[in-house]
Amino acid sequence: MSEGQLITQELITLYQLDTTALGGQWFYFTSAEDAATLIVWGGQQYSPLPMQAQGFEMTTKGAIPQPSVTISNVYGAASTLLREYKGLLGAKLIRILTLRRFLDDGSTPDANALISRDVFVVAQKTSHTPVMVAFKLASAMDQQGVELPRRLILRDLCSHVYRTWRPDLGAFDYSKATCPYSGVTNWDVNDQVNVPPPQDQCSRTMIGCMNRFPGGQPLPARFFPAVGRVK
Repeated sequence: MSEGQLITQELITLYQLDTTALGGQWFYFTSAEDAATLIVWGGQQYSPLPMQAQGFEMTTKGAIPQPSVTISNVYGAASTLLREYKGLLGAKLIRILTLRRFLDDGSTPDANALISRDVFVVAQKTSHTPVMVAFKLASAMDQQGVELPRRLILRDLCSHVYRTWRPDLGAFDYSKATCPYSGVTNWDVNDQVNVPPPQDQCSRTMIGCMNRFPGGQPLPARFFPAVGRVK
């Protein structure tokens, strides 16, 4: 079936956020653009959410995608999720593609009919403002199917919780940080150096870790480059 045919039949994208490993629950939502009418599939309602999502497609070179998702934070709901569920790091995000006719009010309702179901994990928060929160995802395929209690094994992204800037205190907050870095030099998420403290955010890559811990000393990063070689 061609992309044009799918569009004609109204392709619907559904999202399921699983925070149970973080002590939370399941959340079901869809893009507000898809939710001109009530979205119910398999008896489960999917709430409309202003959001943008990109980078889910597999490239022609077969590279595993690392999508990005941006969700609205206008009413503070995203900030609440981050606060209550450990920054959502390690939460699973399931992306389901189906057709409108398979929804509960569709012409041929079928909760088992879908085009694809892809599982990702929240690997990094890349931006956080009063208006929006953005995340980078890692494919569950990129983890070699390995998960230990309370610790995800990611090949390229560190799972440490980095310090956060508290503008009300004019200082960094280390109360929830697991990364040991406490230096005075700041880098942003793109590894640009000497940025203002509010922009200080680790890229969670080996480069970001080496910037903060130079000189050949053992890196405290929690990523595992070798897992991609394990069969």
